[in-house]
Amino acid sequence: MKKLIILLVILFIPFIVLAEECDTSKITITSMKPNKIEGNAEVISDPTFEDRTINLDLKMYEVGDSISYDMTIKNDSEEDYMIDEDTFKTDSDYIEYTLKTKDNTNVVKANSTKEVSLIVTYKKEVDDSLLTNNKFNASNSLKLSLNTSEKEQPLDIITTDNKKEIKNPVTSTSSMILISIILLTSIVIIYILIKRKNKYTKYLLILLSMILIPTVYAVCKCEIEVKSSIKIEKIPKLFDTVADLSKETNSCITKYEGEVTDQVGKTVNASNVYFDKCMDKRNVIFGGFCWQVIRTTETKGTKLIYNGEPVDGKCELTRDDHMGIVNNEGSYLTFSPNYLYADSFNYDINSKEFTLINPKSAEELGIAVSKMEGKFTCFSENDICTTMYHINSFYNDEGDNTLAKKYTIDNTNYNSIGSNQYNTNSNSVSMAGYMNNKKYDYKVKVVPNNSMFGNSFIYDESTNTYTLSGETKTLDRWYSNYSTITSNHYSCFNTTGTCNTLAYIFSGNSNNAFYIQLSDGKSIEDALNEMLYNDDVNQKNSAIKTFVDTWYEHNMLDYTNKLEDTVYCNNRTIYALGGWDPNGGTIGGHMLFKGKSDNYYNHYDYNLVCENKTDQFSVSNSKAKLKYPVALITREEDYHMQKGLQNIDYNNSFYSMSPSDYITTEISIFTNNGYSRTASSTLNTRPVISIKNNALISSGTGSENDPWIIE
Repeated sequence: MKKLIILLVILFIPFIVLAEECDTSKITITSMKPNKIEGNAEVISDPTFEDRTINLDLKMYEVGDSISYDMTIKNDSEEDYMIDEDTFKTDSDYIEYTLKTKDNTNVVKANSTKEVSLIVTYKKEVDDSLLTNNKFNASNSLKLSLNTSEKEQPLDIITTDNKKEIKNPVTSTSSMILISIILLTSIVIIYILIKRKNKYTKYLLILLSMILIPTVYAVCKCEIEVKSSIKIEKIPKLFDTVADLSKETNSCITKYEGEVTDQVGKTVNASNVYFDKCMDKRNVIFGGFCWQVIRTTETKGTKLIYNGEPVDGKCELTRDDHMGIVNNEGSYLTFSPNYLYADSFNYDINSKEFTLINPKSAEELGIAVSKMEGKFTCFSENDICTTMYHINSFYNDEGDNTLAKKYTIDNTNYNSIGSNQYNTNSNSVSMAGYMNNKKYDYKVKVVPNNSMFGNSFIYDESTNTYTLSGETKTLDRWYSNYSTITSNHYSCFNTTGTCNTLAYIFSGNSNNAFYIQLSDGKSIEDALNEMLYNDDVNQKNSAIKTFVDTWYEHNMLDYTNKLEDTVYCNNRTIYALGGWDPNGGTIGGHMLFKGKSDNYYNHYDYNLVCENKTDQFSVSNSKAKLKYPVALITREEDYHMQKGLQNIDYNNSFYSMSPSDYITTEISIFTNNGYSRTASSTLNTRPVISIKNNALISSGTGSENDPWIIE
């Protein structure tokens, strides 16, 4: 036993000697600063560090919050040190520490510096039982080891001549000589202590010395200590607050029961949708504006509708009007191909000036005058003006008597960003779109006597000729027999039933027929698909979309990362075709869209299903793509809010994005309170956004005088 103890002491002597030679004071931290903050994490005070001790003071609010620090480790020694990431652990249930090197190697080379990232993450929610006044302090102390031992993994990979080789840490020459002498001495002593001295023992000891001497390395160890004080505070989320309020007895926040489409191409039974009808628990200040909660989304976001500018931190109903863009009555102006025109504009609320974006003259655009509808212009060769015009229509291709609405910057209703049309005209079914493409404007005709009408046609592509077929009828007098047309809507307005362009008559009176004109073999079904449902239907902005996008660019761009990409439904599903039905549609019967109020027709259940992908407007939907995550309220949402979000009278009504009907010759869009107005009417505009699930309420009770504040 005695000999064994002596033997062990002798074997450990090299390491004892080496430890005395290590100078770990040459490993220091020279800089540390926050780099990236995720979620709602906060740096209470800048990190402090001295030599190899770091002190952090942070604040976290929800799981996923994290702060990344850039840290520089300096090595002034002659040795290469390895960062041992396995030692950098904490037994905290709630906070996680991660170390990443910038160059993906774990060696701090001699006489050099190493750039690393230290990431602190709130990984698991603190149990409510541990909270005091919704707060919890997580204090941790942990150490990161650096050493010159390779252990089980290579320290560095050096590439030479396309070959990879491992470079081990280098022990100093003096240390190696000292270690070799001590090892040889130890081997001699071991040999003396062993009783059985024979040639095999000699050979064994010689072999041992040959193996040990070249493979012994100095083991210098250095530790970096991290001390952190992390304050975890549980702040209520907007979604959770609304959902919790719905559980109160006789709550005015109601849970929606039914299907919902809040993600593109995905309709599910709702489990997270709550409508907020509480006047005193739905007011929000976010992005410097007042908003009101409409509902939560299935993805746990919260839809908000614009409610004006706060006054003294309040969102009261008694606020005065504020400045906005006002769409005034139309003017009859003479078109000029030299004037500048654009698809959108900027504005300066202070100078009250408009600036056209990427303007070009009509001559440069090289398109027919009639295609200029929807363009913005100063009606001059200037691109800046205080009165801008939005072209509504032309009376002919020469551009005489152009009708345009005037835009000025003036006082507008306090809860509106301004007043605008939904679309520049309401003549076509396609004007039901938040975006639109192909447009079939109606035409009017005095029908000749003895004209033929049919319920079908044959198209000859070689001659580009339509011929009425199937059941046909001839009316000797239109004015006395037009009401008999139920399944005979096609006509060439002649006695032969043959023509190059075919009329589909959807409405009429004793004097005139109202129709759209078809060509190239197209049917009424083709025309409706082109206006409402085709994959390419959403090509051009509606007037109100441009209006909303422009406001967003000026006011909300910095808050985009706080908004979720949910669906805004422009539901163009037709409930009843009326006169647009070629098989039994009575002349004069109205086209009704799905959202038509049951106050009149008693057919609708007001679910939140958005059936067509081309109606599911979203930033992520290529078939119905929003430029920004903002749009308008829907008829269905307004209905569940019990006819409007405030006690606003009819004169202050605002557009939804839900079409109502096409009556006689005009498309109408729903406003609040279940009313509808033609798409070319000028009404208030109130944008809608959907704030992400991680929106935290920093203060407030949700009332008009004490709104929830979302930072």
